[in-house]
Amino acid sequence: MKCGLNCPIEYESKSNDLQCGERKFAIWPDGNHYFKRAINDLVFKELTCFIPKGIIIVDFSLDHILLFLDKEWIEKLRMTGLKIILVVEKSMLPMANFWMSRSELFGAVVVNNGVHGFVEKIKRLMLGRIPKCRRTPSFTDHEMTTLRLLARGHSNQDIALVMQCGARNVYRFQYSLRKKFGGMDRLRELRFRHAITAPG
Repeated sequence: MKCGLNCPIEYESKSNDLQCGERKFAIWPDGNHYFKRAINDLVFKELTCFIPKGIIIVDFSLDHILLFLDKEWIEKLRMTGLKIILVVEKSMLPMANFWMSRSELFGAVVVNNGVHGFVEKIKRLMLGRIPKCRRTPSFTDHEMTTLRLLARGHSNQDIALVMQCGARNVYRFQYSLRKKFGGMDRLRELRFRHAITAPG
């Protein structure tokens, strides 16, 4: 995990040994060079952060969906001591809303209205103003559990056993996921991604 200047960000347990004078900014995950460059040029270089602890901007996109299926990512980022801001791909809004309603994330910005609107929303957050976020659509607990199990390659029969429900309920959860998440192809893509990232 690195700041806008590519310096490593230490967790709070090591916060006495700061490695960067500009520690107020960080990006996670930091694998997308173009996202990092855009955030650095549009936000970190241009805006001043008035949040004392600083912020960490999360690339909440479909490319990183496997990182967001369980709550470990939130616990990991909390340990930095920075306020967490999600930059949300539109198709990921239901999942972002799921986590926003179940944790103390500072804010979220949906990328759907051009660069100017995006920068203005980020600016308000960096001034310490919590924006009014659209809380729908959002995944339910049952839908999120179904999504996790689908991503791990479980069959509908397996999911019914794990969730202790009937197959009809599993199909109902999947139907709702398709409506919120963008179709069955997205669910199939999840299974494929897990297949190529899971340890062999």
